[in-house]
Amino acid sequence: MPIEHPAPGTPAPIRQDRAVEVYANRFGHLYDDEVVFPGGTEGRYLRWQWSQQGVVVVPVGPQGMALLPMYRYPVGAVSLEFPRGGCAPGEAPEAAAARELEEESGLVAVSVRSIGRLHADTGLIGTHTHVCLAEVHPVRRSSARPEASESVAGPVWASRDTMAEWLREGRITCGITIAAFAVATAGTGASFPEGAPAVAGQPSPDVPCAPGAVRG
Repeated sequence: MPIEHPAPGTPAPIRQDRAVEVYANRFGHLYDDEVVFPGGTEGRYLRWQWSQQGVVVVPVGPQGMALLPMYRYPVGAVSLEFPRGGCAPGEAPEAAAARELEEESGLVAVSVRSIGRLHADTGLIGTHTHVCLAEVHPVRRSSARPEASESVAGPVWASRDTMAEWLREGRITCGITIAAFAVATAGTGASFPEGAPAVAGQPSPDVPCAPGAVRG
């Protein structure tokens, strides 16, 4: 029978009849659940659940915000993104953010604070991602230690205005990065350089848009 709306103006839920796991590995679980849609029709719904909560870090320094050119196999291109990864069991989001930042970029966080959370794709992924803001040490650096499965180049620094321009031009297309930028600039009290261009001597912002290009 049809599922009733819980309140006027509120969408009715899709009810799970049975969770059906179709694939799993150390990273997460894929389900093709048996569900009942609001009109009473029975069907299937595909969803993915990561094994760990995610974290994305917005690195901030005197030069602006730091983005990493990362080759992403699913899209076959280099993507400008904020550093991100998973929280280890029992690891606080702030600690995970500092660790991921240093591992992927070599940048060292002076302070880290949680500023929100997001869902990368509410139509598919159930796990949420923590958003953290990290103040980066102006001088101190360590050696980047990306995982063997990652292809990452050195950080690109951009002001808030430059970030907004790159978003409009489609140079930044990573949904998690775009959402984290929105959270970071939405009244968090953070201060970002506004009018400075991308830092000279860093990789060109045009390069990450070239399909198949690999840096680092």
